[in-house]
Amino acid sequence: MITSMGLADLVGAGCGLLAALFVASGVPKIRRPFGLAIALVRFGVVSRVRPGLGRLLGAAEVLVGLAVLLVPRAALAALLLLVAFTAVIVRSLLAGQSVECACFGTGEMTSWVSVVRNVVLIGVSVFVGLAPAAPGLDQLITGLLLGTTVTCGYLLISTMVHLKPFTARLD
Repeated sequence: MITSMGLADLVGAGCGLLAALFVASGVPKIRRPFGLAIALVRFGVVSRVRPGLGRLLGAAEVLVGLAVLLVPRAALAALLLLVAFTAVIVRSLLAGQSVECACFGTGEMTSWVSVVRNVVLIGVSVFVGLAPAAPGLDQLITGLLLGTTVTCGYLLISTMVHLKPFTARLD
């Protein structure tokens, strides 16, 4: 059984993970909004490339990530974004499309792995947003360090899968 102290630690870890992932996802969209703008056209969300929309969505992600650190209930806003992103990805995959999603600015192609990742994050968002225990500052800092480590590991693996640096070519 999880004690109230243990629950606050888990909420802090969830807050840190959501904050790190949303900031890491949003910043590249703010800096280079064309990738997301093109992805939105390929996903069928909009009919023409709108970089301002890409930048706006990136800013929303950064704000939600920071808000989760200040108010854990903001994880419910993260939940809404994740459900929308996941619905678009699932619709695309069911139509037989794999789209470069610009999720983290690494050229990641959508797949069922993207859906599983988002479903896990949806679960974290629900847990954090509805948890009765609020984390203290020390739990948030620890959670942010943990979330940043997990995010960096995910981005490293995602980038390596995309770039395939250890693939030998015999041209």
